[in-house]
Amino acid sequence: MKWYLNVGFTILVMVTTLLIRIPIPGGGYFNFGDVIIVFCGLYAGKKAGMIAGGIGSALADLIGFPIFAPITLIAKGLLGLFAGLAKDCQSAMRYVYPAIGGLIMVIVYFFGTWILPQMGKVAALADLPANLLQATLGYIGGRLLYIAFMKIEELR
Repeated sequence: MKWYLNVGFTILVMVTTLLIRIPIPGGGYFNFGDVIIVFCGLYAGKKAGMIAGGIGSALADLIGFPIFAPITLIAKGLLGLFAGLAKDCQSAMRYVYPAIGGLIMVIVYFFGTWILPQMGKVAALADLPANLLQATLGYIGGRLLYIAFMKIEELR
């Protein structure tokens, strides 16, 4: 993977994360960055997925919700890493790895929110449904975007 593609994917994750922000009860926000993270992992592999997901999302949080940036770096980096494990995978694991990444992301956010002094258990529980929805939509959207992109590549 060329370094400039990693930079481009990272910026794309940051922009899609910032583009549409829908606030959720605990203080975070719902966004479409996860679609790009899953796509990056599936297309470019675990390293690119981890870099774009972790750094791109953390940079977006630094602009709007800086307290979450370290948690986001870990949560979204792991999402990208696991999505990237599915690259070139021929078994059913190509569907399972990104789903595991989404589940890990939700768990990291749950416990990360819980331990933040300003948030706590109530905020972690309040954010749980939205985080599960975001992980699910990120998985579905990222996989669909990857399929569409690969179909376009076949036509070239």
